[in-house]
Amino acid sequence: MTPPPTHAADIPPTVRRLEWLMLGLWIAAVLAATVQQGITHQNNNFLIFRAASSHLLHGRDLYAAYPALHFDFYKYSPTFALLFLPFAALPFAVSMLAWNLVNAGALYVALGMVLTRRAALIARALVFMDMLGSLQNVQSNALVTALIIFGFAGYERRHTLSASLAVAAGTSIKLFPLAGASFAIFHPRKVRVGVALVLSLLALLLLPLLVTPAATLVAQYRSWRAIEAVDALERGFTVMQMLQLLLRQDWPNWPLQGLGVLLLVAPVLVRRDRWTQWGFRRLYLCSVLVFCVIFNHQSESPTFVIGVAGVAIWFASLSHPDRWVWATLAFVIVCTILASSDAMPRAVQRAVFDPYRAKTIPLILVWIILQVQLWKRRGVAAANPYSGAAVAVQHNEPSV
Repeated sequence: MTPPPTHAADIPPTVRRLEWLMLGLWIAAVLAATVQQGITHQNNNFLIFRAASSHLLHGRDLYAAYPALHFDFYKYSPTFALLFLPFAALPFAVSMLAWNLVNAGALYVALGMVLTRRAALIARALVFMDMLGSLQNVQSNALVTALIIFGFAGYERRHTLSASLAVAAGTSIKLFPLAGASFAIFHPRKVRVGVALVLSLLALLLLPLLVTPAATLVAQYRSWRAIEAVDALERGFTVMQMLQLLLRQDWPNWPLQGLGVLLLVAPVLVRRDRWTQWGFRRLYLCSVLVFCVIFNHQSESPTFVIGVAGVAIWFASLSHPDRWVWATLAFVIVCTILASSDAMPRAVQRAVFDPYRAKTIPLILVWIILQVQLWKRRGVAAANPYSGAAVAVQHNEPSV
């Protein structure tokens, strides 16, 4: 089933011009980040990705130190090293351009899958700075964000296999996108989704067998588990870090992360009467995106594109935001989006945002708001936009 068409005649010329302007801005960001990180110098993260593909082919430990090639360690899955092979085969700057295009392009399209054209324009503008920051660090966060949204949109369209592959692909890059599997709660055929998801994860897990022996792959996964166990002690830009700074207690991460999972899914499991509401389901998507930052112990500044995308979808989907919503958005823009940019005075960054991870606070506030809205007995009553039915409330039909 496909979403209802959006006729070009229904789109004001101003919106169309702004869409072209926004697209040009995103393309310019891709080019600028590529020049900065791929031509003026060779970005270390990208060196790690390229080296990992070579190490996988030659049976070397992906997670060992290779100081002659790059500093820091590779921390993604063996599957990611395999899927990165096409980029590793190209010249450095060309491969980075292709990688940045994939990341930015996927996120650009994904936002249009859950929002109207007008709303998607707003969301793309809000997420632009963090998208650019992710590109400048040559990371996969924009792509991971898109894969989470693709999973949600796929399950909404009842495209069970493609949605499950999107969730599995995100999980094969970074583990926390597995939270997208919870979108299957709304699917009428949960057993089918479960089977598709397990098979997708298993297929991607074993995919490196195409280029490496089974014993070597098992050893790679053992090394990955070991390095992830060390990273599990970190707190990143998270709720766990905020509590540690506030209470001065060195608690492990997993109890708070487990509590976070329960708080995330509780309103969805209880408010079954709202499952038919498109606005409710999309609100849960926003909650998952923010959750993937504030409870992810490996979150860092470039990771925030994931949470900011959740904020952007939430705000852009509102037809008439209240004053407190505008105030909340301003808080996010100033203290999260601009916190790590040149617009924020360096003295403030060093005194507040760096030592106290203060850019996490606005996202925590938004997540609390989202959870409260999910718990409400009444919400936005909207027809399923993927069934071909007209959506009468808040312009909830997706644009593509």
